[in-house]
Amino acid sequence: MGRETVRLLPLLLPVVAAEIAAVAIAASSFAASGPGAATLAGVWVLLLVTVVAEAFPVPLENVPVGGTSLATIFIVGTSVIYGWEAATIVAFVAQVVVEVGRRRDVSRVAYNSGVYALGAAATSAALLLGDHEGFGWLALETMVAAASFYAVDLVLVALIVSRSAREPFAGLLAQATSSTVIPFSVMASLSLMLAVLWERTPFLSAALVGPVVAIALYQRSVHRELKAMRLALTDPLTGLGNHRHFQDQLERQALKADPSRPLSLCLLDVDNFKEINDRYGHPVGDQSLVRIAERLRQDGEAFRIGGDEFALLLPGHTAREAMEVAEGVIGRLRPVAELSAGIVTYPDHRVERAELVRVADSALYLAKEHGKNRVRVYRPDLLELAELRRLAEGPDRAARLRAAASLAHAVDARDAYTGSHSY
Repeated sequence: MGRETVRLLPLLLPVVAAEIAAVAIAASSFAASGPGAATLAGVWVLLLVTVVAEAFPVPLENVPVGGTSLATIFIVGTSVIYGWEAATIVAFVAQVVVEVGRRRDVSRVAYNSGVYALGAAATSAALLLGDHEGFGWLALETMVAAASFYAVDLVLVALIVSRSAREPFAGLLAQATSSTVIPFSVMASLSLMLAVLWERTPFLSAALVGPVVAIALYQRSVHRELKAMRLALTDPLTGLGNHRHFQDQLERQALKADPSRPLSLCLLDVDNFKEINDRYGHPVGDQSLVRIAERLRQDGEAFRIGGDEFALLLPGHTAREAMEVAEGVIGRLRPVAELSAGIVTYPDHRVERAELVRVADSALYLAKEHGKNRVRVYRPDLLELAELRRLAEGPDRAARLRAAASLAHAVDARDAYTGSHSY
């Protein structure tokens, strides 16, 4: 038994125990009801369809397990048509067949089949409505059954993911709920259609194939487009936003910034990164960048904008607050690598929106000039000497010209009477 399985046992054991009890009760009750040949044939058909639907889940964004299964339609439909006992058997068997076919380990097969079995058993809540005739009551019964299955499924999945990934349960549950409530509502309505058509004749239920396939194909297409868009805006090594994404977000956030809710930009650069690559090799250097990226995600919207250069966008942060964040980042990253950081806050009467990156880069340069592994906030009077040194010592003529322009802007910012004469 692996260490991860042992850590999950406090959650696995009660779920599996409840699963065994629910399946045993459902099987016993279903057998005692003396189902006829037509009922058995109908349950077998719904089981087969459920297996197919479960084998091809629909991808969804922001869901802990990456997608959802249209099997819910047929499990809830089975409950409404033949009762919660049949639904529990169908859910349990379908999940076991699919998970074993995927060669999952025993603990995962047991837990996932338990989630479905307990969710299907929870559809028995619809029995509380009593036995009534009419479409309105059928619709209400279907909605209660679907909501019960949905609640159990969502909570149990969020619990196991939270414990496995060591992430807050409440946050995962809220995220999964917001991403799945609409798809589950659609599936509940399809379960109602299945029940209505099945009452007329089971053969009419084949009419559901078209809508179900259309939903699956549409969602897969949307997911592919989102994935392609995300890849175009993501750095492949670290998973952070790339330079293009950074520029887009900087422009968007700067347009929304105002004195009551300023935007702070923090540029970070790994000190002596070339020495890390030269001494230990590029794979070690790449690993360091990945570890840096993991820690940067905790403090704001992070980006990798160059080889060893990163950026943090901090909406709603004053210069002082941004400096506290940056110092915290540098302190937390010290076991991994040493970084220098430069900060600029907008709006500021001394800084134009189009100059934010240049000005933050000047502050970063000053941090490196003053010993590295530290943070500097942009101030024109502090940057003049650093800009002069960059101008005098820089090997690149274009860089020297940019430095001269930076110095001119800094001088103009200090004395309004000079206008643009310095520039």
